[in-house]
Amino acid sequence: MDQFNQFGQYGGYGGYGAAPQGDPVMLIQEQKKKEKHGLFIAAAKLGALLIIYEVLTTAISYAYYYVLYYIKSGSFTIDFGVVREYMRERPEIANSSFYRMLGNLSIVLTSLTILLLLAVLVFKVDLKPMLKPEKKKIAGGAKWFTLSMSVNVAVSIVVSIIVMMLSSMGVTVPESDFSMSDGNTGTLIMQFLYVVALGPVCEELLYRGVIITLLKPYGKGLAVFFSAFIFGYMHGNIPQFASAFAGGLVFAAIAVKYDSIVPTIVMHIMNNICASIGDFAKVMDVSEEFSNNLYYGVVIACGIIGMYMLFVNIKELKPVEEKTFLLTAGERRRAVFLNIVMLIYFGWIFVEYINSFIKSN
Repeated sequence: MDQFNQFGQYGGYGGYGAAPQGDPVMLIQEQKKKEKHGLFIAAAKLGALLIIYEVLTTAISYAYYYVLYYIKSGSFTIDFGVVREYMRERPEIANSSFYRMLGNLSIVLTSLTILLLLAVLVFKVDLKPMLKPEKKKIAGGAKWFTLSMSVNVAVSIVVSIIVMMLSSMGVTVPESDFSMSDGNTGTLIMQFLYVVALGPVCEELLYRGVIITLLKPYGKGLAVFFSAFIFGYMHGNIPQFASAFAGGLVFAAIAVKYDSIVPTIVMHIMNNICASIGDFAKVMDVSEEFSNNLYYGVVIACGIIGMYMLFVNIKELKPVEEKTFLLTAGERRRAVFLNIVMLIYFGWIFVEYINSFIKSN
């Protein structure tokens, strides 16, 4: 039940039932405290889940390399230094796109499975409403896909220009590389499973499903902003942060509009298929010229349709609040940003930004 409606019974703001006795100002302050406390709990749950996810992915990544070492060497060790040295001496393993994709897939699936069990069973996050499949939601994903892709591409172009300018001044901006270094059927399968099939579902469950479910009761706009911000921030480098944040705003707005991550899963899959055209073409031995022409053709087509969607239909994505809140939008944003558990998470990821920047320069 909306806390404001509870208070509105006696404050002249609407509501229902008989007005309780007491000073209206004191009652308003009491409801405001309840709203702030509820937001504190939601933000703390979110921060805790994000920290747990980082711990899980780190721990399981180590486990993956221990298992890979055992399978390849036939021996077991608890010294990770030995594992690291073994991988360095075998670039065919360390630099293999197949093993990298297999590792990413194993780490994400295992970590997210554990995290979702914790979210549902321990933190009582109800994701079922966000997962109901309906034809209109699937169609909605296809409809809005071009907008998300055109926004992503436009921001990526601007960021690339800035990165090149900084590079000319001797400053290297770190970026992640997901391109395939070895072209074979096994790598293509792993690329498809991780980048196209399962990766998007996993990311939507966490960065749209969990985040929006926890924060939407305190404002749809708040949920959209933080879903996009955290989705961009978790990438750990500035170029990807910028494009993922911009695209994430569209994704989150659509998840809120449809009250579902089904359309955003569709969008995410379609976006990643387009982004992987070059890699798939390489494995299938298609000429680079053809794959480049195909990719740029898709980008241009999506850009034209996406700009039309931006100027004609963008108002449909503006979150319409169904509740009135006692805390202002700024107070609610600060309550999430400055939550002690969230600050720990932000600090953790910020260290990754610093480390990657130092290593690159």
